[in-house]
Amino acid sequence: MTQSPPLPFPQRLRDWIIQQRGKIAIILGWVVLLVAVRQYMTSSGLTFADLTRQLQTLLTGTWYGPLLYILIYLLRPLILFPASLLTILGGSIFGLGWGFVIVLVAGTLSAVIPYAAGRWFSGDPSQAALHPRIQGFIDLLRRNPFQAVLIMRLIYLPYDAVSLLAGSLRIGFLAFIAATAAGNLAGTLSFVGIGASIEGDLASGDLSLNPTILLFSGLILIFSIILSRMLNRRGNKNV
Repeated sequence: MTQSPPLPFPQRLRDWIIQQRGKIAIILGWVVLLVAVRQYMTSSGLTFADLTRQLQTLLTGTWYGPLLYILIYLLRPLILFPASLLTILGGSIFGLGWGFVIVLVAGTLSAVIPYAAGRWFSGDPSQAALHPRIQGFIDLLRRNPFQAVLIMRLIYLPYDAVSLLAGSLRIGFLAFIAATAAGNLAGTLSFVGIGASIEGDLASGDLSLNPTILLFSGLILIFSIILSRMLNRRGNKNV
């Protein structure tokens, strides 16, 4: 067979940009955001500590602070920001009690965007060649969506990937969101507890840890890991 000549570099570059357009858009968005923040700090004569203090005041000192935090969490799948860091930040800012409630709501609602994207834009994943384990979860999702989503949340499969998969299979929204909320309970409590155990002034860096809250969140985390491994072994037998 005659090997086709390589494409010209401009065409290869254009094809690569088209293939990676989503990642490129996210990187450009981060660059624009960082430049805007830097420009705001320079024009206002603020240090990073001042900016952190302003953010804390905005989130805790206004009635719309929790709503703003939830909005930021909702946008997390679009900007690929780690959910664990936002969860710990929520515990540090809002405390263990209200922090758990606010972060649980925010984390559960953040699953809606990738679910909707999977429902509206993705094809049926059962038509593709998949790993037998993934195919097993697809079959379980169709038979018992609540149980399947709950297991996948508890064994810490990639959060947004589970939402995309559930949406692409067009499983019922109520079953999906209820299982997501139930599956988020232990993980949210443990990571919010880690954030709540951080005491002191975050802006100045004068921080300490509350050993009681840290021990509590550690025990919850260990329990959730043990539970996830038990469910993982059980899932290997059932899917």
